[in-house]
Order: sequence, then structure tokens, then C-alpha cells
Amino acid sequence: MTRPEPGASHTAGRLKELGFTPIVLPLSETVPVAAETPTGQYDAVAVTSVNAVRHADSALVARLVHLPAFAVGEKTAAAARAAGFADVTAAEGDGEALAAELSRALQPGAHVLYLAGKVRRPDFEARARAAGLALTVRETYDTAAIDYADVRERLAEGPIEIALIYSVFAARALIGLAERPEISGFFEKTRFLCLSSRIFESLPERWKARALTSQRPEEQALFDLLAAL
Repeated sequence: MTRPEPGASHTAGRLKELGFTPIVLPLSETVPVAAETPTGQYDAVAVTSVNAVRHADSALVARLVHLPAFAVGEKTAAAARAAGFADVTAAEGDGEALAAELSRALQPGAHVLYLAGKVRRPDFEARARAAGLALTVRETYDTAAIDYADVRERLAEGPIEIALIYSVFAARALIGLAERPEISGFFEKTRFLCLSSRIFESLPERWKARALTSQRPEEQALFDLLAAL
């Protein structure tokens, strides 16, 4: 399990229920960053990550919960509702779909506050601005790599049969980890299950022959791949 906590432990629990032996090894962590409480008037809020809501300052959220919120998918929508947003629309899982949802619901020139991480894809912002929306970005969290001096002990069970990869950031970290001499043979036969085609493309060629991409950018789609192995 390479995803950050608290999701890693949750996923590990699901894997145990299915009879797998999960190794929880988050390769990144999300940390809050200070975000100014916005001034001015906004017509809506956009969110592309559960973490953007989870790490948002309570004063920031309180200033925004009366606005309609547009989330990238159902999990992010649930996080927005839990934070206090009452009017929440879920798109179909990616930034382009979210931009399309906003452009259908709002008039050109509408002012949207985008809660985001420092590390993010440009797709949503590009599409939203191309649709004529005025976008203001508030970064609420950052992603930091986790280094393990005791990685050999953490992988004590031996060679890894399956690796679930949730982001390009995690893929690059895993590639670096696999090059460490003390575990160099642990990934020679690993099957890599990728949450998106971008993650797949970030893998070295020697891994791509053993990699699969989920049909949808959500965890259940990774579990569907797992069940089909």
C-alpha cells in the first residue's frame, strides 16, 4: 500500500478482509498549508481532492459553506458534505469532468474558488478558464515524500507480489525505493495496479509489462483489477 494515511490503513483493512497480506508503506504524506480566508464574492467552490477539504482551515470552510460546492467525484463530495457544505455536486472522477459540470451550472464570468493542493494536475484549471470561469486558487495542503531508513525491515515478508499505486508522485517514489540495494530483488515479479493512465506512463518500461490501469480513477476500480488477477 503506497497511498498516504489515513487512506492506507483503511485500504489495508479491506485487503485483509479479502485474504491478502497488506504492507502499509505510504510513500507520501499530506500536510496543511496556511491559506488566507478569501475576500470578495464567489459563486461556487471547486474541490478536486478529499485532502483539500480535510486540511482546509475551519475559518476558511465556515466562510464558504453557504456556496454550492462542485467536487471531482463522490468521495470528495462526501468530504465536502461532512465539512458542512449543503449543496454539493459530484462530477465523474476527473478534472475535465469537473470543469464541464461547472460550466453547465454557472454562467461565463462566474467566480469560482478552487481548494487545491500544491502538487496538482493543470487539467481542471485550464478547462475551467477556457470555459470562461474566473478561478481563484487557495492551496490548503502540500504533498511531501516519506523516506524509510528501515525499508528492509518493513518489507520483511519478502518479494512484493502486487503494488497499488495511486499517484504519479507515489510511482516516482516507488521507482526510487526499488533501486535501493537492500531490496533490489523485491520488485522483480511485482504486478503494478495503477489508478490512472498517467501513473502507468510514469513507470519504467521494465515494469509496464507487469502493470495494469484501472478503468476509473477510483479505488474500487483498483480492487476490480485485483479481483481479476
